[in-house]
Amino acid sequence: MDRRLVVWLATLAGLAVLNVGLWLWMASVASPHTPYAEAQLLLSAVYVGVCGFRSLFPRVDLERVCLWDTWLSAIVLGRAAATIAELCFALQCSLFVQRLSDMTGVPFLATAAHAFVPLAVGAEIACWYAVVSLDHVGHALEETLWALIMLVLAAASGAAGLASEGMRVWLLLGAAVIYTIGAGLTLAFDVTMYVGRRRAWATVKRLPLAAGLRDCGVRRKPTRAWEVWREEVAWMTLYFSIGVWTSLAMVILEWA
Repeated sequence: MDRRLVVWLATLAGLAVLNVGLWLWMASVASPHTPYAEAQLLLSAVYVGVCGFRSLFPRVDLERVCLWDTWLSAIVLGRAAATIAELCFALQCSLFVQRLSDMTGVPFLATAAHAFVPLAVGAEIACWYAVVSLDHVGHALEETLWALIMLVLAAASGAAGLASEGMRVWLLLGAAVIYTIGAGLTLAFDVTMYVGRRRAWATVKRLPLAAGLRDCGVRRKPTRAWEVWREEVAWMTLYFSIGVWTSLAMVILEWA
């Protein structure tokens, strides 16, 4: 196995262990045990667990590429687990922004809180279309919607930060900057990557629904070639680190 691939896999495994450890610490020590924190802790457990599973069994959905030749690497299994986790994350965002509205008295935040789940549902539908049909345009649309979710989070965090006091001001303004950067990177790199892949796959035959579901359930191509995984390293590493830490940070909003 290529040494670069070994280092990356070790990094993903280390992140999975770290993230589970952080969640356990929050559950036992850091969480303020309010109704908000308990709900966030439960939703975050799903997100942290699924991200840990996906980091140990990485796969590239449309290309049907996986690292380990096992049923745990089935494309449909990973995508189904990711769908559940990402909807849990959208619920976390909704609870987070609603709680910001309650804490700061900024009314439009309560309205913004209702945007996350519909946007995430749209992103999941676009993603499943891509996975089933082998059309990368679905992934480009999915990433665009996630960028929009991050921009709504950035605006909400910024507005709440300006209406807060003490340390929470800087934490929320910092979150606004991070979400804005995340949205920009997603649009500049992820969306561009999938648009480029669609052009490269212009001659690939699209699959109908039934055939596509069957294909992503049974077909996988295990490979440990660095050239295959190189383009996935950046987004997967950020997803399983900063993405998970965002989920965990929402748990302790009231403690901050």
